[in-house]
Amino acid sequence: MTTSQRAWWFEDAVPGGTIRHPGGRTITPDEHPRLAWLTDNASDVHGDANRMASGPFGQPLVLGALSAAVIIGLAEPAIGPPDTAGRAATSGWTSISLIGLVVAGDTLAATSTIDAVTPDGDARGGLVRRTIEGRNQRDEVVVRVEDARWAPSRATGTTDC
Repeated sequence: MTTSQRAWWFEDAVPGGTIRHPGGRTITPDEHPRLAWLTDNASDVHGDANRMASGPFGQPLVLGALSAAVIIGLAEPAIGPPDTAGRAATSGWTSISLIGLVVAGDTLAATSTIDAVTPDGDARGGLVRRTIEGRNQRDEVVVRVEDARWAPSRATGTTDC
């Protein structure tokens, strides 16, 4: 089963199923050097356009942390009621793999493959183990994230993001 929606609920997470997170995010030329500077990553590969023009990639590469953050953000579940905020904090990223190159102008999109679900005892949501894949506009996988994330149930009466 494949669903397509911006914010998803615990009931949408079916083991073996895929959630296609609609929309995408284009990385602009000024974003990645700024983040590299803010994080004190002085590598020429991220910020020296002149030097990188004659390098193996022909241009600077987007900081991997930015690529991963965009993919994780695109794949966020719905927002539960305020009293579930402690549950909603991510249980952890098991792994983040930067598989392909991302350059300014690339548009990233995300899909989540559901590995397992564990409902809460109070039926307000549950833990979802999933693998998020981030792809560029050429449908090449550039980021893969394995995580465990709590998602609210539709029954909580919350709104999506």
